[in-house]
Amino acid sequence: MILNLTTIHELFDQFTRMVEGHVQQTNWEQRLTIPSHIGKGYVTRTRIRPGMEIMITDITFKEDMKLQLQESCQLFELSYCVSGEMNHEWNGKRSLTDSKTGNVTFLEDVRVYEEKKAGIRNQLLEIRFTPDELLYYAGDLTEKQKMETWLRHYRGNIDRYPDTPAIQRCISDMIHCTHLGSMKRLYMESKALEFIALFGESDEYGSVGGSMTLRHDDIAKLQQTRELVQHHYEKPLSIRELAKRVGMNEYKLKKGFRELFGMTIFELVRQKKMEKALLYIEAAQLNIGEIAASVGYSNASNFTTAFRKQYGCNPSEYVKQINQLVVERNRLLNGLN
Repeated sequence: MILNLTTIHELFDQFTRMVEGHVQQTNWEQRLTIPSHIGKGYVTRTRIRPGMEIMITDITFKEDMKLQLQESCQLFELSYCVSGEMNHEWNGKRSLTDSKTGNVTFLEDVRVYEEKKAGIRNQLLEIRFTPDELLYYAGDLTEKQKMETWLRHYRGNIDRYPDTPAIQRCISDMIHCTHLGSMKRLYMESKALEFIALFGESDEYGSVGGSMTLRHDDIAKLQQTRELVQHHYEKPLSIRELAKRVGMNEYKLKKGFRELFGMTIFELVRQKKMEKALLYIEAAQLNIGEIAASVGYSNASNFTTAFRKQYGCNPSEYVKQINQLVVERNRLLNGLN
């Protein structure tokens, strides 16, 4: 099922139509009850104002829920998974979200493949807003430019952010809010802004543009991380697993890796997969779909996008170049004979 989202507010509405659920509605809040054949649970959407909303999901699906989300609008999202398991795939990248995981997302004109596992209670809180909603709080031009730099750091990605006790308390307060009516709306808005501020604090917003000081043992751990990534690129280890294996917190691992090696862990995984794909193209008689599957891409278009980013052309164009070189080489050999 494909959901085409031209504004941040369309996700709830289109999902409601897709599952044909029952909605209870006030002027600014809607609660969708999931039909029994889909599963058990609900989704609540609180519209704070145009360009900003909060969604709280608590659903146990009977079957895996697979969606394709075409984000045709600018979306900046902070989410927190209390429980559950979700997989995302976009532009040749992958992300696994499980319990006690927070993600920051900044996408525009991107198709995201999302899968939520059946039989597991999926509890998720999402604060969805446009970048302009954040830039509204910039006090002057300098602060606005700083915020824009901060946003660009996440463009095109779904990244994990550092989890803190303060963020966990804020999430719990929002999920278990007991206020009603206008007081609930005010409370949820204040908590959403608190969440954004706590995220900025944990993400070291005040040091945007600065570099991280890496000690000798940090560098050794990051080099160990690169070796693990290169060894396991066909079945990539999660950031959480990598951090656990090398003994480094997830935030420092991600930021330190980017600073030391000039690329993210996801970009290194993609690079290794594309190197293998190149070998398949040059040495094996496989079609593009087979090559995509052989390097771990369930979707050929995502593979094509990743290949083009790595080599500057589509796989089919590269195959034509290879075939042309073979023809020219044979012609030259025949001429010599």
